[in-house]
Amino acid sequence: MAQQGVLEINDCGLRVFSGTAEILESPGVAVVDSHKILVGTAALMRARSNPTRVHSQFWRRLSLESLNSDNVRCRHHADLAYSQLQDMSNHCDLPDELMLAVPGNFTREQLALLLGIINESPVNAVGLVDAATACVGHCAPRGVHLHVELQRHQTLVSRVAVHEHAVLDMAETVSDAGLQSFEDAWARVFTDAFIMQCRFDPQHSAESEQQLYDLMPQWVSRAMRQGEVMAELEDRTAKVSLRQLQDASTPILSRVRALLDNLTEAGSVVFVSHRWADIPAGAQLAERIHLLPHNSIALAVEKRWHEVHSETAALRLVTSISAAPANEVAVQVNAAAEASATHLLFGHRALAAQQPLFVSWQDGKLSITPTPPKHPAATVTNHAGRLALRVDAGAQLMLNGQEIAAPVNLNAGDRIGVADLDEVITAISVERYGA
Repeated sequence: MAQQGVLEINDCGLRVFSGTAEILESPGVAVVDSHKILVGTAALMRARSNPTRVHSQFWRRLSLESLNSDNVRCRHHADLAYSQLQDMSNHCDLPDELMLAVPGNFTREQLALLLGIINESPVNAVGLVDAATACVGHCAPRGVHLHVELQRHQTLVSRVAVHEHAVLDMAETVSDAGLQSFEDAWARVFTDAFIMQCRFDPQHSAESEQQLYDLMPQWVSRAMRQGEVMAELEDRTAKVSLRQLQDASTPILSRVRALLDNLTEAGSVVFVSHRWADIPAGAQLAERIHLLPHNSIALAVEKRWHEVHSETAALRLVTSISAAPANEVAVQVNAAAEASATHLLFGHRALAAQQPLFVSWQDGKLSITPTPPKHPAATVTNHAGRLALRVDAGAQLMLNGQEIAAPVNLNAGDRIGVADLDEVITAISVERYGA
């Protein structure tokens, strides 16, 4: 039997799945000189030290538009896209048959060009499906919902109507609201911290700037788990808090929220890709939000392989697929309540999460503290007056009696606990009266 898989086109990272297992991710970045073309991770790790030779918009602007390059293999954006697909085939064993999952903002001309590139590449494409439609149709209840995908230079918001079928209604983008915008905002935070605390500017040279961007994903991840991070670079250390990173992200997130507010309907669920879990306050994009697993597109395609598989070599874009049966849909939604939580009540203490709070348990006892324990189970942070709960990987935490894994906003009355333990932490809303 032919090995089946998915090739997801997203310039944050093109991903190859074999079945539902991710086997390769390659960032949509290229560094070009007169003799060679570097793509993917190799290019990303040289992008800051070779700023005049970097290309990172060739997927978003996929076309035959001429590029200013002295490399004969780099005439236009399509050449770079082809080079990346060729490089990916050199780094993994591609499945025998691949379904192409594409973003909804590709034009007809771009899709036609993509298929032409695919035909010349080692990729054996047997179908073409809109990624948002597949992901939402796989797990959404009946209604009109939004899918939010983070790309390298923009955010893509797709509206999908789900009834007997899931049908793509529209797709809109928020420019300058992609991964690159977030990373540049965080880089300014870390740079300011190093300058203020160490009198060291990590962007004073291309080499140290490259190190800054290489290490930054680890620093941000650590800050999201622990509430702050001690960033180390060239024997210097600077402290940055999660709140600083959240504040830096807020202007970008606000523009995404504005589009969501315009497109959402009563009862809509906002389905966000796994990439938003790595963005400070990204889990608070909307009131009714569901974080999709990292392999959601592969799960969706596997379930509907015969439905989206093309019987001919002429692939057509599938933007309507059968919806999951209503009795099989079980989506964990962070639903709005009458009052957002402002404090956490544990025992006889009400804790205001002005700084991150850490949930843990040991020897059968639940605890919540402002200092990181050795083995935290979850972190509660305050952003713009709202509390968010982020569960650490591997921790089995319960919210209102159900196990959770995705980040959620806390509302008054929510109960945080552990299976088989009677103790709970209750989210409450404290109102202030008078002057």
